[in-house]
Amino acid sequence: HMEDYMYNKKTYGFTLAEVLITLGIIGVVASLTMPALIQNSKKTETSARLKKFYSLMEQAIIMSELANGNSLDWVKVETAFDEDGNTDFNAQGKITKEFFMQYLAPYLKYTSITEGKNLDSGTGTRTEVYLADGSSFSFNNGACMDFYFDVNGNSKPNEFGRDKFVFLMCFTKSNRLYYYGSENKSFGPYGENTKTREEALNRCKNNAFQCTPLLMFDNWEFKDDYPYRL
Repeated sequence: HMEDYMYNKKTYGFTLAEVLITLGIIGVVASLTMPALIQNSKKTETSARLKKFYSLMEQAIIMSELANGNSLDWVKVETAFDEDGNTDFNAQGKITKEFFMQYLAPYLKYTSITEGKNLDSGTGTRTEVYLADGSSFSFNNGACMDFYFDVNGNSKPNEFGRDKFVFLMCFTKSNRLYYYGSENKSFGPYGENTKTREEALNRCKNNAFQCTPLLMFDNWEFKDDYPYRL
């Protein structure tokens, strides 16, 4: 009986080689599947934050219009230039911050805001608003008020089409028709009004700055043919 016991004990045991081989196989499988899982997680989180930001902005505009009237009548100062015809970033910073504080700040929850200004390099920064979930958006006073939404704030990669996406808030019927195809829509993705998803996809491929319309076509989700890796 002792011999039978020893035989069975050996039969159900594992050698060191077998354990190492098993661990090696697990490691190979993990190395193959983890990147895909991480990528899918990034897509899901980015999609959720895009949906949330778009919804927050639409709700804020609706609430602000109740207090300030139709957004077509909101006061938006023209782009500011200095005596040499260059963009005056200090003036632009004040304009954008004052606009935000008057029309949007009361209807958005945010943690902090900076003011755009001139830098020593001669370039400028954009007024930026930081949200509680770690995302942020910067905006600037152009023909429309243009917004750069960054799903992870100052964290990398800080690249358009990957973690930065462009929106516009327009205040004339002509600009709204050009960008959105509707004079009643005040806020939407940056990019000339696209009629088809194929057109939006091609523009995104050619210029990451114009990927937001494609994502809107896809309900803010990243399909398999989305041209940039998050």
